[in-house]
Parts: sequence; structure tokens; C-alpha cells
Amino acid sequence: MTKLAIISDIHSNFVALEQVLATIDEQGADMIVCTGDIVGYGPRPKECIDALRERGIPCLLGNHDQYVTLLMDSRVERLREEVRISVEWTQGQLPMDHLKWLAGLPMRFDVEELDFSFVHGAFGPKPWIYCNSSKCFATNFAHQDVPLGFCGHSHVPAIGLYNATTEEVSVKYLRKTVIPEASKVMVNVGSVGQPRDKDPRAAFVFFTVEARELELVRVPYDIAQTQAQIREAGLPDKAAARLEEGR
Repeated sequence: MTKLAIISDIHSNFVALEQVLATIDEQGADMIVCTGDIVGYGPRPKECIDALRERGIPCLLGNHDQYVTLLMDSRVERLREEVRISVEWTQGQLPMDHLKWLAGLPMRFDVEELDFSFVHGAFGPKPWIYCNSSKCFATNFAHQDVPLGFCGHSHVPAIGLYNATTEEVSVKYLRKTVIPEASKVMVNVGSVGQPRDKDPRAAFVFFTVEARELELVRVPYDIAQTQAQIREAGLPDKAAARLEEGR
């Protein structure tokens, strides 16, 4: 059977990423896909990029990845203060080669022969909406052109189901499950580096293709180490404090 590991929203948390990759290596996967937001908030952007590039992991462009590539752009000035500070700090940490690599990441990754696709936030003209409520999942489903999609962005694991007959959208917290029959399905895989579902452990998803089985995996890591790195770098303390609360 084909087994995928899907990771997202690393946010420069290299300590968490190392533990997640080690877990994937231990349990085995035929392929790893990253749905974006490799950088932002955290203290080790270069190390995270290097780890993904060295393994040849397909990666998508997240909104924070995009912000970091907007050098000398007025749009950065309009970001929330803590985001802007992190973006500007990250820009100063990355060599031009890494910035070019981020800028060249695609918005979507298709697995055509298997009829499912990956995006960072959502399908359609508003790629940065959060698939974390029935309303937002419905907006996504209006543009989702494949039966099954995977995303991150909200940092909260969830599965959204669309029934074309009734036009109903249902949303459930993601655990271990076989994907139910539905006209369209979107799976939010949560966050490696900054979970926001009140569980501070790193999160990612295993997907066994033929069995249509999803498994949310939680991985403990040394949160205090990442917090110390954030504070040492002079980044906003909120980015450190929230890690131990998973919010």
C-alpha cells in the first residue's frame, strides 16, 4: 500500500521538525509532502529549508513563505506587528539562494493518477482562507476540483466533507479514520511547529492511499529548546509562550 506523510506549518521550528522526520523515518512512508509555511515565527528558518531540500520533499508556498520573499515590499509593512517582525528577521537570516527557492514554490501539488491534490490554505482565488469551519470549508469546496484535498494553514487538524446531493458541509476534528464517502473531502493536517488545537505536540498526518485511512500523529519535542531559541533571537515572546499551550 502507498503511505504518505503530510506535514505543514513548520514555522522555522527545527526542533519539532527533526522529531517529526525521525518519527516518519521510524514508521515508514513512501513519500513526504509539505503543504507550506516552512518559515515565519520561529528561530531556525535556514535549517528547516535545508532539511526539506536535502530530502527532496515536495513543498508548497505558504503565506508566511510568501511574505518572506517580498523584499522591500510595502505589503510587509501592513502585516500584524508580530508577523512583520518575524518576516523581516527571517529575511535577514536567509541567503538569497534560500529566498529564491521559497519564491519558486508552487501554490498547488497534484497527484493526478491518484486524483488528489495539496494546497496550503484552500483551493480557489482566496488561497489563504482557513479551512477550520463549515463556512470556510464550503468556500473551499466551491473551488475544489478534485475529490480529495489536503491543506494546513489553520494549525488545527480537521476533516471537511461535502455532500453534493444535500449541499451540506460537515466538519470534524481529525483523528484516526477511514475517509467517509463524500462528494468532496478536505483534510487539514495541522501544524508541525506551532499547533493551535490546545495540544502542544507537533502534528502531522499519515495517509494510506488504497485503504483511504488517515492517522493524525502527535510527536512530543523539546518545546523549551525552541522557546529559548526564539527569545535568544529577539523574536516576539508570544511566538515562544504559545508553544507550550498549543494555541
